[in-house]
Amino acid sequence: MNRWILACFLIVCSGLANALAMPDIAAAEDLNGHSLSAAHQENQLVEAEVTQYAVSDFTVLNLVALCFVTYLAWTVGRYVFLRKRDADKAAADRLKWQVYQSLTTSLDAKNYTILSRHLYPNQLDALSLDCVVLSPFGVFVVVVAEQSGLVVVETDSQVWPCRHKNKTHYLANPLTAAAQRASTLAGVLNTPFGVRWVVVFPDDAEFSPTRPTDCCKVSEVSLDILRYTRCQFSHEQVRLFEQAVLSYSELHKRLSA
Repeated sequence: MNRWILACFLIVCSGLANALAMPDIAAAEDLNGHSLSAAHQENQLVEAEVTQYAVSDFTVLNLVALCFVTYLAWTVGRYVFLRKRDADKAAADRLKWQVYQSLTTSLDAKNYTILSRHLYPNQLDALSLDCVVLSPFGVFVVVVAEQSGLVVVETDSQVWPCRHKNKTHYLANPLTAAAQRASTLAGVLNTPFGVRWVVVFPDDAEFSPTRPTDCCKVSEVSLDILRYTRCQFSHEQVRLFEQAVLSYSELHKRLSA
């Protein structure tokens, strides 16, 4: 705001300076015209001053108005952009919270340890994870996809076409991202097996032609994890996995320094 006020002030000062300089130039030109009478020269000078002041004031006001309109348009555009971005972020946070609530209400706390970005933002952000479930039956990387509507599943493609509210969107293949994050987590946990992934969509999402094995809706995420019943890790290993995840952010900072 201050920058625009300063710019407008400089424009006004420049216009006034030009307006004050113009009469001197006109007067100098009149002195060189010996053929004109003194009264005629005086009338011409007055008319020139009035015209020059009017034109100068009109130009300065136009420039000030243009600067104000430009600033107003920029402010409105920035407000609309930030409001939409904040609304999208709030919707994504609500969806991730719904996933966490669905997991905590359906999974037994004795066998399942749920680490969510809401509870451990720094630790899970370092691993680019929305949520991870640790259990003797496996480690589950939970990736939240915020796309609603019709999702056209193309497992071999880098993008999935999606249709929502009569608009077509293209979603980067979430299975690819989930597999990469699971591979990173397996390296952190130092385990070559037992790390799986699941991509969670909103409940109003629909899949075409069929739902992929590693995708589900919010209301189905717990059932998708509970279908694994074969014990692969001891409870002691699960506790070590939890410590490794929670301490990764500090280790990552030291390695990056």
